[in-house]
Amino acid sequence: MKIKYLCALLLAALVYSCDDSTTGIGDGLMPGGDRIPANTGSYEFSTNSLLADSVYARTSTAYLGRYTDEQFGEFSADFIAQFTCPDNTEFDEDITEITGLELRLFYTTYFGDSLNAMRMQVDTLDKVIPEKDMSTFYTSVNPADYYNENSKPIAIKAYSATGPSAVRDTVTNSSGTKSYNFEQVIKLPTSLGTYMYDKYKENKDNYKDAEAFIKNVLKGFYIRSTHGDGTILYIYDMQLKLKFDGLINNSAGVRDSVVSGVKYFSATKEVIQANHFSNSQKLKELVDEPNCTYIKSPAGIFTEATFPIEDIYKAHENDTLNGVSVTFTRYNDKSNAKYKMATPSRLLMVRKKDMFSFFEQNKITDSKTSFLNDKSSSSNTYTFSNIAPLVTYCIEERKKGLKEDKDWESKNPDWNKVVLIPVTVTTSQTTGETTGISNNLGMESAKLKGGTNPDKDHRLKMQIFYTTF
Repeated sequence: MKIKYLCALLLAALVYSCDDSTTGIGDGLMPGGDRIPANTGSYEFSTNSLLADSVYARTSTAYLGRYTDEQFGEFSADFIAQFTCPDNTEFDEDITEITGLELRLFYTTYFGDSLNAMRMQVDTLDKVIPEKDMSTFYTSVNPADYYNENSKPIAIKAYSATGPSAVRDTVTNSSGTKSYNFEQVIKLPTSLGTYMYDKYKENKDNYKDAEAFIKNVLKGFYIRSTHGDGTILYIYDMQLKLKFDGLINNSAGVRDSVVSGVKYFSATKEVIQANHFSNSQKLKELVDEPNCTYIKSPAGIFTEATFPIEDIYKAHENDTLNGVSVTFTRYNDKSNAKYKMATPSRLLMVRKKDMFSFFEQNKITDSKTSFLNDKSSSSNTYTFSNIAPLVTYCIEERKKGLKEDKDWESKNPDWNKVVLIPVTVTTSQTTGETTGISNNLGMESAKLKGGTNPDKDHRLKMQIFYTTF
């Protein structure tokens, strides 16, 4: 059987490279007397919405704000962040006074109303974020574990995405097209800046590296929106700007020249940024709908599919499986929302049992247990054109499991289930190959045909292509 399935995969590759149609597959591949009959079949399968209250999000992008959607309800985003210093940081000047401390948030994109009035609050952390704790990078992380909720915040600022509170920088590319970078500057207590410098004077080793700085000087901040609804900022970078006056040597070598200077502390990939997302209870109502499914990011709803793999095996145990194709169709968005969510462009199909480890282990698709949808010119379909290796893999896994344990199937209820997850795909600029796949954290959604009890016209079918020897 294994040799037969291997041959099937090679044949499927030839089939799909020649023609996308399913009619007459296999014809012409063999001499007249050696032709193998090629056949097609279809099997219905069911889907259901799966509540995804938390996703793995080890990312350098931070999300801030609140938005209430007429279909999906309220979504809010806040985050905790660490800052670091260059190794063996030194202050060359004789500092006479710390004159200010600012937190700077940089972004180019946002979702929602650009002028909507919002308010943010900044609190200092009183515990070090544990880097080795995997749960830290899930969007269900609890910021209250790392700061004192009863302490007074160190800063509060009213803001809007592109209003007067935002510093705008215009960028013009070679073709003359303009784009904008935005910055929110939050003034922090000067006393905190003085404390940071005092820790340097106390022991320079406090600035030896990121670990020492975070442990002994500044554990980080918790930043959240406390008022307003209608805007989510996508923050790609953060900086702390420490301002000071100091003395340097004059031209005669005498240290009496007064200068104003700054030191920057960045939130880099080497330190932790942990996003915390929360959704309203309205998502649970959508998950229970029987005649459709949903996909909503970030950390909202996935679509789960249960494939009829056992039925296929029973009907075609002595056949060779050449190809398997499934297509998921999206309903058009008929809502009247002023700011509509984008449609997810890439979906990951992964076995349900691997839906967490796939991201935790930074995997990319293997075309056996995980797949990316084909890029289609049709914006309302997601097609996975050949998942035959997945069907074969599940068949062999089940056969082996039942041979060792007659109760294997009851102990592995997800053996024939996959999950569709909206993802962001990173590719190599030189080769175009996929180099990374992560959970999509943008505001995106889709309503798909299918469900646990769809009407006749919206039932989903798996198309199979096989040969009988």
